[in-house]
Amino acid sequence: MSSGVLKEITAEDRSYYMASDIMTLLGISKSKAYDVIRTMRKECIDAGKLTKAYPAGRIPKKYFDEYCMIN
Repeated sequence: MSSGVLKEITAEDRSYYMASDIMTLLGISKSKAYDVIRTMRKECIDAGKLTKAYPAGRIPKKYFDEYCMIN
């Protein structure tokens, strides 16, 4: 019998980072990770790269990776 879940999304499958991902990548505390996300999200919205409707507490991987020169 199925639980109704088609596929569980892993961190690698997501197109965004959450605070726990930022904590691991940068080696910072949870509150600092949220500060980083808040700042970057505001920059993205001000630059027209994101809308305010984008979920809070998340930052697109592509933008974060470019910003931090990852990859």
